[in-house]
Amino acid sequence: MQYPIRVRPVDFGNLSARQEAIRIKLGPYGEEGTSAMMKTFLNYPEFARSIGRIGTRVTLTSELPRRLAALASLRTVWLCDCEYLWAQILQEGGAVGITDPEISAIATGEYRDALNSIERHVVEAIDELHDTHYLSEEKWYRIGRFGTNAVMDIMLTYGFFVTLSTAVNSMGVELEDGLAGWGLPRTTNGTAGTGLTPLRQVPKRVFEADYALLSPQQIEQANRLGRRGKPTTSKLQKAMINYPEFMKSISAFGKRAIDDTSLPARVWQLAAMRTVWLCDSEYLWSQHRMACLKLGVTDDDLAGVAEGPDSAKLKGFDRVVVSTVDELYYQNRVSDQNWGQFDQYGQEGITDLILVYGLYVIQSCLARNFGTTLEDGKVGYLPELEQFRAGQHRGNHG
Repeated sequence: MQYPIRVRPVDFGNLSARQEAIRIKLGPYGEEGTSAMMKTFLNYPEFARSIGRIGTRVTLTSELPRRLAALASLRTVWLCDCEYLWAQILQEGGAVGITDPEISAIATGEYRDALNSIERHVVEAIDELHDTHYLSEEKWYRIGRFGTNAVMDIMLTYGFFVTLSTAVNSMGVELEDGLAGWGLPRTTNGTAGTGLTPLRQVPKRVFEADYALLSPQQIEQANRLGRRGKPTTSKLQKAMINYPEFMKSISAFGKRAIDDTSLPARVWQLAAMRTVWLCDSEYLWSQHRMACLKLGVTDDDLAGVAEGPDSAKLKGFDRVVVSTVDELYYQNRVSDQNWGQFDQYGQEGITDLILVYGLYVIQSCLARNFGTTLEDGKVGYLPELEQFRAGQHRGNHG
């Protein structure tokens, strides 16, 4: 559906100094004739800046062939109920030969007669990431044949368009003049009911890099990461360094979401915790549990995060944080009730929350697909949290 307008596009004749600086850095995406989306995003210049490099990777330098990348993008924004992005991607789809039967197949999930084998694998991979945040062995292998970074690019494509969709839907960006929107009936909540069952135990696929054997490109990227690039860093970071192009593409996104965020540490940590709980990343839950405990967040508080926004254990603004993440995960849009709640942290409070959500969707997919094991001595899900697992995945959420 086309959501009501909350945020109007900027007036290019009345930009702040920071907006003007970011507009220039955006290149053609910051010019007068750019899309309504980018004009709207310029209301949040740090958000606009943070998505630039990841957007370049997804749309221009991905190892996925352009046609496959377009199909993956279309399926993601369909699942995320983003009519604006659907129309935008279809406008460009003619260049890669996307036909009406293929568009219908992407929407209905009935791929067999419309798409060839590898095309089916790609769009089914998006379904797997959306429902279980995990690629089956066949998808991992087939997509990986396009290049070393191809499986990273499919996860990056999914996470990038999840982030954009929730931002566009929440801001109510209007369709560009002349674009038709869906043109197809939608199924309930935008899914085709894939009914995939999440795996609780996943195999180890990507091992941590040996820091004595890093390539020059890996060393350069490790140095850019500061403390996160040292040999003492986490297992997930050591596994990610196997993919320096991926690391480079996500750096600005991650830096804003974590290091430069306008959100207080408790707020963004709880947003991260609810996201990784919904995405079933026990590794990331374990890592951020320790950070939360240092902030004075108790295991009882975290039980409330796991139980969800109706939990009696949640107090004060913690409930708003958990509720807003659930809206992003299940409804792909922040509600009217929660939209203004983050204004207390400045103009970019709400977009910083969206960035935390998008980052940890991506990182959860990585940790699960890598099969990253818990750090030595770290505790995963506490036994008392198991009662809250049932019914929280998209595949079986009512």
